[in-house]
Amino acid sequence: MRDVFSLGVKSTQLSESFNNALKNHLKSDFDIIRFLNHFERSVQEKRDKELESEFEAKKKVPRRLMCTPMLVQASEVYTPIIFEAFQSEYERSMAACARALDGEHKYTVAVGNLLGEVSSELEYTVIGDPLNQKASCSCRMFERAGILCAHGLKVLDLMNIKKLPPHYILKRWTREARNGNIQDRQRRNVVANPKLESQIRYKVVS
Repeated sequence: MRDVFSLGVKSTQLSESFNNALKNHLKSDFDIIRFLNHFERSVQEKRDKELESEFEAKKKVPRRLMCTPMLVQASEVYTPIIFEAFQSEYERSMAACARALDGEHKYTVAVGNLLGEVSSELEYTVIGDPLNQKASCSCRMFERAGILCAHGLKVLDLMNIKKLPPHYILKRWTREARNGNIQDRQRRNVVANPKLESQIRYKVVS
């Protein structure tokens, strides 16, 4: 499952989260109509929480540990929760040691702890591409979670790339995730939920 984009969440965690969200609304003696009504209520609660999180994200300024160009950029584009995850990887990259391999811009990278003990983590292979501003890591964290790993960030720094390249910023993790059209797997624009739109308009004018 290393190559599957899972947002960093295990399938068992998704199942448990779904079950916990529904158990407060569903009972074994519900008929199909009551089931659908309660299911819709559960979905609506999720949407309300999402709107609240989005509102908080737009007004909240995340705390940066350092004022480097990449962290300043990330704090401006990422949602606060995603920025915290990215900043954690950035901090780990500062404790990373890289060893050049045969071939241009190819490295093994290991992240030590704050005491500098590099042996605390396995080494991963990172292939850098300065022309296209890419750092492909064998840990495949970006492919799975959509956030560049500490190993890749280390190699970007070695290539003197001081800002996060656009292709490493997934729109779904940004403050502007809701702007523009969203398409399904068949490339069709997803029709907006009218109830959701009314809630947004209410929040804007309130």
